[in-house]
Amino acid sequence: MKRLGALLSVIVLIFVAGILYYTNLDKNYYILDDLYGFPVPKNAELESEDENGKHYYWTAASGDEGIPLSYKLMIKKSGWIEAERMGETGTFVKGNNTIYLQSSTDYIGIMK
Repeated sequence: MKRLGALLSVIVLIFVAGILYYTNLDKNYYILDDLYGFPVPKNAELESEDENGKHYYWTAASGDEGIPLSYKLMIKKSGWIEAERMGETGTFVKGNNTIYLQSSTDYIGIMK
C-alpha cells in the first residue's frame, strides 16, 4: 500500500510540474504581430529581416533535430498547427494565415 501511495505521489508531482511548465512557457517567448502573432524565443537574436520574414541567430535550433520541444509547445499553445514538414522547413497554419519556419544549426527563419 505504501508503494502505491508513493507511486501516486510521484505521478501527481510530475503532472503538476508539467502543468506549471506549460503555463509558464510564455515567459520565454514574445509574439510577432507583423507575422500573424507567431511566437519567437526571447533569446533569439535578430540577424536580418525583409518583407517576407525575419531571420534569427538562436543556439537552441538544430538542422538535425529541428526546434526544441518547448518551442513546439509554444507554437501549438499560440494556436498554430503544423500542416507540413519538408526537411528543415515546417509550414504552420492558423486560420487563413500561413508561416514557414526554417531551422538549421543556430538559425531560425520565420517567413510569410
